[in-house]
Amino acid sequence: MLSRSSEYAIRALTFLAQHQRDGQHYLARDMAEQLGIPAPFLGKVLQPLVTRGLLHSQRGRSGGFRLDRPAAQIPLVQIVEAEENLAPANVCLLGQHQCDDAHACPLHDTWMKASNAFHDRLRRTSLQDLVEYCASQPGCSYPYQTAGATKLSLPSLPSLPNTRDGRAVPA
Repeated sequence: MLSRSSEYAIRALTFLAQHQRDGQHYLARDMAEQLGIPAPFLGKVLQPLVTRGLLHSQRGRSGGFRLDRPAAQIPLVQIVEAEENLAPANVCLLGQHQCDDAHACPLHDTWMKASNAFHDRLRRTSLQDLVEYCASQPGCSYPYQTAGATKLSLPSLPSLPNTRDGRAVPA
Protein backbone atom coordinates (compact mmCIF):
# COMPACT_ATOMS: atom_id res chain seq x y z
CA MET A 1 0.00 0.00 0.00
CA LEU A 2 1.05 3.53 -0.63
CA SER A 3 0.76 6.31 1.92
CA ARG A 4 -1.91 8.95 1.52
CA SER A 5 0.86 11.44 0.63
CA SER A 6 2.05 9.23 -2.24
CA GLU A 7 -1.52 8.68 -3.43
CA TYR A 8 -2.21 12.43 -3.49
CA ALA A 9 1.15 13.17 -5.13
CA ILE A 10 0.51 10.69 -7.96
CA ARG A 11 -3.02 12.03 -8.48
CA ALA A 12 -1.82 15.66 -8.55
CA LEU A 13 1.01 14.92 -10.98
CA THR A 14 -1.35 12.91 -13.20
CA PHE A 15 -3.65 15.95 -13.24
CA LEU A 16 -0.72 18.18 -14.24
CA ALA A 17 0.35 15.72 -16.94
CA GLN A 18 -3.19 15.66 -18.34
CA HIS A 19 -3.37 19.49 -18.39
CA GLN A 20 0.17 20.34 -19.44
CA ARG A 21 -0.06 23.35 -21.76
CA ASP A 22 2.71 25.75 -22.70
CA GLY A 23 4.26 25.81 -19.23
CA GLN A 24 1.01 26.84 -17.49
CA HIS A 25 1.13 26.66 -13.69
CA TYR A 26 -1.73 25.42 -11.50
CA LEU A 27 -2.35 26.54 -7.94
CA ALA A 28 -2.35 23.81 -5.31
CA ARG A 29 -5.71 24.99 -3.99
CA ASP A 30 -7.28 24.76 -7.48
CA MET A 31 -5.91 21.26 -7.99
CA ALA A 32 -7.03 20.26 -4.52
CA GLU A 33 -10.55 21.46 -5.20
CA GLN A 34 -10.74 19.60 -8.53
CA LEU A 35 -9.21 16.42 -7.10
CA GLY A 36 -11.05 16.36 -3.78
CA ILE A 37 -7.85 16.64 -1.72
CA PRO A 38 -7.46 18.91 1.33
CA ALA A 39 -5.63 21.99 0.00
CA PRO A 40 -3.20 22.51 2.93
CA PHE A 41 -2.19 18.86 2.77
CA LEU A 42 -1.68 18.93 -1.00
CA GLY A 43 0.56 22.00 -0.69
CA LYS A 44 2.78 20.09 1.75
CA VAL A 45 2.77 16.97 -0.44
CA LEU A 46 3.95 18.92 -3.50
CA GLN A 47 6.99 20.56 -1.86
CA PRO A 48 9.23 17.43 -1.80
CA LEU A 49 8.43 16.95 -5.49
CA VAL A 50 9.81 20.44 -6.20
CA THR A 51 12.94 19.63 -4.19
CA ARG A 52 13.44 16.41 -6.19
CA GLY A 53 13.08 18.22 -9.53
CA LEU A 54 9.79 16.62 -10.56
CA LEU A 55 7.79 19.83 -10.26
CA HIS A 56 8.53 23.47 -10.93
CA SER A 57 6.92 26.00 -8.62
CA GLN A 58 6.50 29.68 -9.23
CA ARG A 59 5.22 32.39 -6.91
CA GLY A 60 3.22 35.36 -7.95
CA ARG A 61 0.34 36.23 -10.21
CA SER A 62 0.76 33.40 -12.71
CA GLY A 63 2.33 31.08 -10.16
CA GLY A 64 1.62 27.57 -9.06
CA PHE A 65 3.01 24.19 -10.06
CA ARG A 66 3.80 22.44 -13.33
CA LEU A 67 5.78 19.37 -14.29
CA ASP A 68 9.48 20.07 -14.58
CA ARG A 69 10.01 17.39 -17.24
CA PRO A 70 7.88 15.36 -19.64
CA ALA A 71 5.45 12.89 -18.04
CA ALA A 72 7.14 9.99 -19.85
CA GLN A 73 10.35 10.77 -17.93
CA ILE A 74 8.72 10.59 -14.48
CA PRO A 75 8.41 7.03 -13.16
CA LEU A 76 5.99 6.53 -10.28
CA VAL A 77 8.82 5.27 -8.07
CA GLN A 78 10.37 8.77 -8.07
CA ILE A 79 7.10 10.31 -6.91
CA VAL A 80 6.65 7.75 -4.15
CA GLU A 81 10.27 8.02 -2.99
CA ALA A 82 9.80 11.78 -2.58
CA GLU A 83 6.94 11.12 -0.15
CA GLU A 84 8.00 8.02 1.80
CA ASN A 85 10.73 5.48 2.39
CA LEU A 86 10.22 2.84 -0.28
CA ALA A 87 12.64 0.26 1.06
CA PRO A 88 12.17 -3.40 0.20
CA ALA A 89 9.65 -5.18 2.38
CA ASN A 90 11.59 -5.97 5.52
CA VAL A 91 8.75 -6.27 7.99
CA CYS A 92 7.51 -9.78 8.63
CA LEU A 93 3.83 -10.20 7.80
CA LEU A 94 3.51 -12.68 10.63
CA GLY A 95 5.29 -10.50 13.20
CA GLN A 96 8.56 -12.41 13.57
CA HIS A 97 11.42 -10.30 14.93
CA GLN A 98 13.86 -11.96 12.57
CA CYS A 99 12.53 -12.83 9.13
CA ASP A 100 15.00 -13.15 6.30
CA ASP A 101 16.13 -15.79 3.83
CA ALA A 102 17.98 -17.69 6.57
CA HIS A 103 15.15 -17.40 9.15
CA ALA A 104 12.04 -17.24 6.98
CA CYS A 105 8.44 -17.27 8.16
CA PRO A 106 5.90 -19.30 6.15
CA LEU A 107 4.97 -16.22 4.04
CA HIS A 108 8.48 -14.78 3.56
CA ASP A 109 9.05 -15.96 -0.04
CA THR A 110 5.54 -15.00 -1.17
CA TRP A 111 5.78 -11.55 0.45
CA MET A 112 9.23 -10.85 -1.00
CA LYS A 113 8.09 -11.80 -4.51
CA ALA A 114 4.97 -9.63 -4.26
CA SER A 115 6.90 -6.69 -2.80
CA ASN A 116 9.61 -6.90 -5.46
CA ALA A 117 6.99 -7.10 -8.23
CA PHE A 118 5.24 -4.02 -6.82
CA HIS A 119 8.48 -2.02 -6.65
CA ASP A 120 9.37 -3.12 -10.18
CA ARG A 121 5.95 -1.96 -11.45
CA LEU A 122 6.49 1.47 -9.85
CA ARG A 123 9.88 1.71 -11.58
CA ARG A 124 8.46 0.72 -14.99
CA THR A 125 5.28 2.85 -14.91
CA SER A 126 5.50 6.52 -15.84
CA LEU A 127 3.04 9.37 -15.43
CA GLN A 128 2.55 9.18 -19.19
CA ASP A 129 1.39 5.58 -18.81
CA LEU A 130 -1.29 6.75 -16.38
CA VAL A 131 -2.40 9.55 -18.71
CA GLU A 132 -2.61 7.16 -21.67
CA TYR A 133 -4.53 4.61 -19.62
CA CYS A 134 -7.05 7.24 -18.51
CA ALA A 135 -7.49 8.47 -22.08
CA SER A 136 -8.07 4.94 -23.38
CA GLN A 137 -10.70 4.02 -20.77
CA PRO A 138 -14.01 5.85 -21.34
CA GLY A 139 -15.27 5.25 -17.79
CA CYS A 140 -12.02 6.15 -16.05
CA SER A 141 -12.37 9.20 -13.81
CA TYR A 142 -8.83 9.07 -12.41
CA PRO A 143 -7.32 11.26 -10.95
CA TYR A 144 -10.62 12.86 -9.97
CA GLN A 145 -12.87 11.66 -7.16
CA THR A 146 -16.33 11.43 -8.66
CA ALA A 147 -19.28 12.34 -6.47
CA GLY A 148 -21.20 9.23 -7.48
CA ALA A 149 -18.33 6.82 -6.94
CA THR A 150 -18.97 3.97 -4.58
CA LYS A 151 -16.42 2.07 -2.61
CA LEU A 152 -15.52 -1.38 -3.79
CA SER A 153 -17.47 -3.86 -1.75
CA LEU A 154 -15.54 -6.95 -0.81
CA PRO A 155 -17.24 -10.20 0.14
CA SER A 156 -17.16 -10.90 3.83
CA LEU A 157 -14.98 -13.70 5.05
CA PRO A 158 -16.65 -16.69 6.70
CA SER A 159 -16.48 -16.51 10.45
CA LEU A 160 -13.99 -18.83 12.02
CA PRO A 161 -14.72 -20.72 15.20
CA ASN A 162 -13.05 -19.44 18.32
CA THR A 163 -10.23 -21.88 18.96
CA ARG A 164 -7.49 -22.40 21.46
CA ASP A 165 -5.00 -25.17 20.71
CA GLY A 166 -7.34 -26.51 18.02
CA ARG A 167 -10.32 -26.90 20.39
CA ALA A 168 -13.50 -24.86 20.32
CA VAL A 169 -13.73 -22.18 23.00
CA PRO A 170 -17.12 -21.27 24.45
CA ALA A 171 -18.22 -17.79 23.42
